[in-house]
Amino acid sequence: MVTSIPGPRSQELIARKAAAVAAGVGHTVPIQAVAAGGGVIVDADGNSLIDLGAGIAVTTLGNAHPKVVAAVQEQVAQFTHTCFMISPYESYVAVAEALNRTTPGDHAKKTALFNSGAEAVENAVKIARKFTKKQTVVAFDHGYHGRTNLTMALTAKSMPYKHGFGPFASEVYRAPMSYPFRDGLNGADAAKKAISIIEKQVGADNLAAVIIEPIQGEGGFIVPADGFLPALVDWCRANNVVFIADE
Repeated sequence: MVTSIPGPRSQELIARKAAAVAAGVGHTVPIQAVAAGGGVIVDADGNSLIDLGAGIAVTTLGNAHPKVVAAVQEQVAQFTHTCFMISPYESYVAVAEALNRTTPGDHAKKTALFNSGAEAVENAVKIARKFTKKQTVVAFDHGYHGRTNLTMALTAKSMPYKHGFGPFASEVYRAPMSYPFRDGLNGADAAKKAISIIEKQVGADNLAAVIIEPIQGEGGFIVPADGFLPALVDWCRANNVVFIADE
């Protein structure tokens, strides 16, 4: 530590943020990051802090990994951006091929890339509705899917994501998630309970998609009981329902 937290430079930048950035864009810690790597963030005052947040648990390659830095530098030297739907380029295709190889299953697979999780979820629902010619979507208790209007409707948690932002997209229903620590049910019984509610309240003939986090994060790091997800997948396949894994 070089200064107290926040140091004078961080305080200055926080004041500038308050004046220039919309209040809805909050922050968790009162520092301004200038560098990060090896699990450590360096702030604008030279303080080094252990990075327990990891960018909301998304920096799977760490920060400033040399291979990532080199790849980014090589790319921006070639071109910064061209819309793939106007003039395609190889790296997009290569990423899609890599995802198709690593995604579980030996069936034929294709990939589309989007800007955010919420955008990916919205497109998954659009694709499911177009494919099945049905409208309704079922999400699960404790689930989190994003902050756009449709994904807020899919999200189960009111605060801080939904409160005050309605009305939300229609034709969204909710089923109970397998939560072994709370419900004591094995996977098969938890799936039967969820499917029974879906069939009674929605009906398979109306259901375009079921969307679920295979392991819930924002809901409390909930791992469903063994067998719960496969049972849902089997039911979806038998009833022309798209199963969306929001991972």
